[in-house]
Amino acid sequence: AAHAPNLSLAVRQRPEHLLPRPRQLEVVSILSEGPPVQFMVAGRHYCLARFCGPEQIETGWWRKDPVRRDYYRVETTSGHRFWLFRHLSTGDWFLHGVFA
Repeated sequence: AAHAPNLSLAVRQRPEHLLPRPRQLEVVSILSEGPPVQFMVAGRHYCLARFCGPEQIETGWWRKDPVRRDYYRVETTSGHRFWLFRHLSTGDWFLHGVFA
């Protein structure tokens, strides 16, 4: 997957459709700190063509259950565009949104 900060995903910072609850993904990554190169959601397999990120989002220290996530805007080889994140405390990956 190529890192491309100026790809069309960078124009829209947030997806048009957010899932009510993030959906956990099965991923294949080359680097533990980087984005996946492949992932599976709802029985469908996707390969990344491009990505933009990470964008780290975290709640304030005063929150009871702090959240720390690295978000990526990704485009697959089939042209689908998703908003994925890696939960920094567990390393688990999730689908959080879909770009139109």
